[in-house]
Amino acid sequence: MTQASSLEFALIGLLKQKAQSGYDLRKAFTTTPMRHFSDSPGSIYPALRRLQTRKWISVSKDASGRKRQLFRVTQAGERAFLEWLQTPVTREDVIWRIDTVFIRFAFQGDNVPRNVSLRFLDQFEEQLVSYTRELRQYAEESGLACSSTTGALAFASGVEGYQSQLAWTRQARKKLMEASS
Repeated sequence: MTQASSLEFALIGLLKQKAQSGYDLRKAFTTTPMRHFSDSPGSIYPALRRLQTRKWISVSKDASGRKRQLFRVTQAGERAFLEWLQTPVTREDVIWRIDTVFIRFAFQGDNVPRNVSLRFLDQFEEQLVSYTRELRQYAEESGLACSSTTGALAFASGVEGYQSQLAWTRQARKKLMEASS
């Protein structure tokens, strides 16, 4: 798979819902929980050009007569998007790209079978369990677990955050299983 950014895949995810203009996409990034992506024209339009270059999206004139372009996902873009959604969750994803893990999961809904989402959650849980265990072991061995320094407290907050993600993952898996029964 050609390396693409999470912004580019988020754009494809939005475009899979319906054809949109660059302005529409920018607006989605300011009016939805996806606002952690930049809505700047300096990031959105270059990303759209990269997607066009890869032939993952196509562009056409708006039929309403307005002077704007509408972007649509191509079959190649859909294949790349589905591959991205199904990429296994890694330790690096848990440590460095947890926001992207949730974006991938959010877009899975109507795009992949439920068993793919369940496998994704299983992988996420496995990585969270492993990394949380590693962090706890480090805290014990380093003495952070018994310390009240600001560094130790900040470290504990990070561990609790991962534990919270783990609890959410288990709950989400349970809800998906119940919904498929």
